[in-house]
Amino acid sequence: MKLINDKRLFIIDSFIYIYKYYYYYKKFFKNKSIILGFINFILTILIEKQPTYIIVVFDGKIKKNYKKKIFINYKINRKKPPFNLKKNLLKIKYFLNLLNIPYYSIKYIEADDIIGSLIYSSEKLGYTNYIYTEDKDYYQLISRKTFIIKKKFLIDINYILEKYNINSIDQYIDLISLIGDKSDNLSGIPYIGIKTASKLLKKYNSIENIYLNINKINPIIKKRIIHYKYLVLLSKKIIKINKKIKFKKKIIRSRLKLSKNKIIEILNKIDKLFFKKKIFYLNKYI
Repeated sequence: MKLINDKRLFIIDSFIYIYKYYYYYKKFFKNKSIILGFINFILTILIEKQPTYIIVVFDGKIKKNYKKKIFINYKINRKKPPFNLKKNLLKIKYFLNLLNIPYYSIKYIEADDIIGSLIYSSEKLGYTNYIYTEDKDYYQLISRKTFIIKKKFLIDINYILEKYNINSIDQYIDLISLIGDKSDNLSGIPYIGIKTASKLLKKYNSIENIYLNINKINPIIKKRIIHYKYLVLLSKKIIKINKKIKFKKKIIRSRLKLSKNKIIEILNKIDKLFFKKKIFYLNKYI
């Protein structure tokens, strides 16, 4: 497969899509839904985007994650993982190896911290980064060199600044700390939404400055902000992605090298009937 000669790094937040395709395909394929759905998703990226560099990132165990230690109810509202997840993860990693696609995980470290640290390094090396995720926490990583691909839409800085009416990407963390994030079980301050939070941040720039100027704020809003101060500051610690994780080995490896025949051989091995259309496409157009 011919690849474009540039430094585009595609990063996959894997568990978002593993869960998504598990529930999407489970009625039809039961025990095979995870492996079929995820490999089909990866293959679509390879065909449509033809990345020069790609990495799949997996979460470490969340039970002993540092965020769980400072907030016991962190992500407690999430659905329990499929009973056969561990077995299917081994299969996914096996097929990623066959496809020469690197993957990475660190025990007790979430994917967002791995990806944040990876991007911090890759931007310095001149890479343009594309994160595949449906998790809004990653919005804080967007820059002139880093974008998010969500349901085929490319999300950039201008989209975030306009959608949330903020002055900079850095303010996104503060805004979510104020309004909350249901997916992480962070409630935020009741009755304070995007409109009020963005007005406060436009005027005072950060959460810390809001509290320094608390006596200048509307008494009703002031009372709520003071009452939920602990939760707001705690939320900011949890939401902020760590960009300084040190990797024991080089993550951005050599350029991606794909063999059409090798891919077709692997797809036939997984499920020839399920991948019939993909195999046809590969044979006819690649």
